[in-house]
Amino acid sequence: MLTLNEWEKMLLGAAIELKAKSKYFCELDSVAGDGDHGLTIGRMADAIKQKVEADDAKDIKGLLDDIGMLCMGINGGSAGPLWGTVFSGLAEGAPSAKVEVSREEFCQMLEQAQTDFSTISKAKPGDKTMVDALYPALRAAIETQGSAREMMDAAAKAAQDGAAKTKDYVAKFGRAKNLGAASLGHEDPGAVSISVLFAAMAQALH
Repeated sequence: MLTLNEWEKMLLGAAIELKAKSKYFCELDSVAGDGDHGLTIGRMADAIKQKVEADDAKDIKGLLDDIGMLCMGINGGSAGPLWGTVFSGLAEGAPSAKVEVSREEFCQMLEQAQTDFSTISKAKPGDKTMVDALYPALRAAIETQGSAREMMDAAAKAAQDGAAKTKDYVAKFGRAKNLGAASLGHEDPGAVSISVLFAAMAQALH
């Protein structure tokens, strides 16, 4: 279903694309936040790229667990711990010592990522956070019958749609919530960066 090599391809593709868009993420964040979201994403992208290119992962679980820990160690607001929890959740749901996961195992990984994330973030869809892209993406992948590529394509589209909808939401978390209605009309940078993550991972399977 999904091999270790394919996971590495997805993560490397995501790292390259996230790094390329880091300035754009800063511009989005400057509307209602500190303007540094892209810097944090860029540092995570560098860490992910370095890890994948080291080519020292023995199995899928270990690769994702290492990336989760690397992200959690990135300084710069909440993005590091939040993204780290997503990757660590995927790792927690993954079977041990395997270099390929079945569709059922992949779905378990996606479910665990959402479960773990929900324990550290009380944000709900509609709160104008990364959750608006993350949860729909995870759910779309789980509900899609077909290949890993089809699952990831569905996740990418759901994340993109979710990020676009944040223009219509009033921020409930972070510095942006202080703007109230003034946060309308702008996409949430966290949701946009998550949508880029899923889009790049999906593209890597084509």
